[in-house]
Amino acid sequence: MGTVGCAALVSLAAALPSTALAREGLLARAVSCQVDDGDVATLMGALAAEDAGMKSAAQAFAAPSGNLYRLARPVSALGHSADAIYVSPGRIVMVVEGQTLAAVSARLQLEAEPYGPAERRIDDTRKIVAYQLSQGVLNGKVLVGCEYGNPAAAAWLADDMAGF
Repeated sequence: MGTVGCAALVSLAAALPSTALAREGLLARAVSCQVDDGDVATLMGALAAEDAGMKSAAQAFAAPSGNLYRLARPVSALGHSADAIYVSPGRIVMVVEGQTLAAVSARLQLEAEPYGPAERRIDDTRKIVAYQLSQGVLNGKVLVGCEYGNPAAAAWLADDMAGF
């Protein structure tokens, strides 16, 4: 194989992401509000297929309902890195330690809401959110990620919550 052939193979290999990078990319895009409406319904299945940590919840919460997932490797998005993901109806967020809600909100230019999370609207169906919950291991941490207004996102926990 000549120099041109080797260069072409190296170029092709560099252009193809590894499975690990593709997984991280999907989760990072999900918490950054970069998943299109057409892909919201299948998002949880795609994440589970690519990351064993997203296959089953490490912990389920009933009020408010949500699931905590532990990742094998941290995901980085929105200027933060976390190895835990919290999914609730319509929301997929990172569980961020060592930050205050005020600092995260200021950095991401989120507007405080009196009865909901701090937020910044991306478009008609997506917004970046940050909030806190006082449930067990979530207490004292900031949840930061995306809220999807697509009805399919509201059903993300439907199978998991069938027994409640």
